Amino acid sequence: MPAYRCKIAVSGGEVVEKVIQSNSISSLKKAVAQDGDFLVHSKKIFFLQQKIKPKDFYSFNQEFLTLLRAGLPVVIAFDAIIEKQDKTSFSKVLKNIREDISQGESVANAFEKYENIFSALYIATLRSGEASGNVPDAIEGYLEYFERSRQIRQKIKAASVYPAILILCSLFVVAFLVIFVVPAITGTFVEAGATLPFFTSLLLGFSAFVKSYFLAIIISMILIIWAVSAYLKTENGRLLFDTYYLKLPFLGELSVIYSTSLFTSSLAIVLAGGTPLTQALQISKGLIKNQFFQNGLKKVMKSVEQGSGFTQALKELDMFPGMALRMLSAGEEGGNLEKVLKDVARFYERDVEAKLTIITSTIEPLLMVLMGFVIGFIMLAMYMPIFQMAGTIG
Repeated sequence: MPAYRCKIAVSGGEVVEKVIQSNSISSLKKAVAQDGDFLVHSKKIFFLQQKIKPKDFYSFNQEFLTLLRAGLPVVIAFDAIIEKQDKTSFSKVLKNIREDISQGESVANAFEKYENIFSALYIATLRSGEASGNVPDAIEGYLEYFERSRQIRQKIKAASVYPAILILCSLFVVAFLVIFVVPAITGTFVEAGATLPFFTSLLLGFSAFVKSYFLAIIISMILIIWAVSAYLKTENGRLLFDTYYLKLPFLGELSVIYSTSLFTSSLAIVLAGGTPLTQALQISKGLIKNQFFQNGLKKVMKSVEQGSGFTQALKELDMFPGMALRMLSAGEEGGNLEKVLKDVARFYERDVEAKLTIITSTIEPLLMVLMGFVIGFIMLAMYMPIFQMAGTIG
């Protein structure tokens, strides 16, 4: 989708500059007008990439950090990085940011114009670094958080992908046995008019049903998956799924502690830059994927705005682990909330990793036992007529 660099007159009379995606100038004007603002000027820049690859983002920040530590000015550091970049959407973004900074824009404000690419947490980190006069340390702290989060996400994916592949392969094996092998082996007994054992008759009936309605079953499964996916993309569907997911044994607990570690870690980073608590909560809330958690944190924001204590507002939700609440309460009372948030984040990050290790070490044998039982039942049902015939002859 085309992107436009816009100068917008907001309701307060101030003129701000943003980069907005829109299909055309007319739709851009309508979008700005719907917010009660007025489009002063717009310039089409390029087809903006919605997201950048995590490795590209991390690589850029590593280079940026190294060059700043070496004492290079920000603009010269950008020149050195852009010179090495391939001609991609990301390199075009960096060129525009570099141009804004060279014209006197702050680093955070220059990045903020591309808030659909760079997270609010990253922008808040840059702003805090500029406020403290130490952008390199701010970036380094963010990269540590980014790397820890990436590692945990990779472990979660690894813990979920392997069982999915194992289940899929097992289903293919079972389907092959039911559709092709079972009829071939037991067909002789059916043609001979032999009385089949109950389990064999049951398996043959199931095999005949699957074989006759195979296409209809596949289409039905695709439609069900599509309908469920479409419903989960709606706000109500996502909220319903997230609410009940948290009630699942073990997986629900894992989701709670992962959300706790993500929330506390991001909140600590934002607060370190002097961002007000309500604004910091708004930024951290956006990083939580669970809709039920997000709705709860909205209530926390309202309570804090109305003068309630931060930890007290969290306790009223009854969502976060008790130990985390006790630690945060002590930190808030002692005026050391930022450090305690980091401690809570580290503790629950380790807890997530420990639980993921338990999952990956136990789910494989459980699935093996389950699929062994299913395949064993199929094999037994196929050979029961042979055992029965052998017994009759004997």
